[in-house]
Amino acid sequence: MKGYPSGLSIMFFYTSSVSVLAAVVGFFLEPDSTKWIIKPNIALVSIICSGVLNGCISNTVDSWLLHMRDPVYVAMFKPIQIAIAAAMGVIILGDTLYLGSIIGATIIVSGFYTVMWGKAKEELGEFVIENADQNHPFLQNYKIQDV
Repeated sequence: MKGYPSGLSIMFFYTSSVSVLAAVVGFFLEPDSTKWIIKPNIALVSIICSGVLNGCISNTVDSWLLHMRDPVYVAMFKPIQIAIAAAMGVIILGDTLYLGSIIGATIIVSGFYTVMWGKAKEELGEFVIENADQNHPFLQNYKIQDV
């Protein structure tokens, strides 16, 4: 964003390139053109909702947060999007929610936020290594830089 500060242009090119790539991959995976016809049913509604929610709102909020904060702050909200998508799939589409999916999502989200917590503490300089050569021989050359 520092090199090219026009966020809307970046989002336009990002969305356009993803659309072109999806069309090319879709053409090779499903060459039958009759399957590409969209009928006015739940498929059309899901395409429009996906385009509006993900294409417009999510990408705009992500680019705004990237402009206001840093990429780590934007990445913090990705696991929440997974949980929202799963909940909406169960509520709106009637998908089946499996215990394995809940356990897997919990592990991924807790691991991600644990890493983010450690990164935040490291940036604040709260991790102080004393007697590194005695307790942690692999950290002998590790130095904490002042923020």
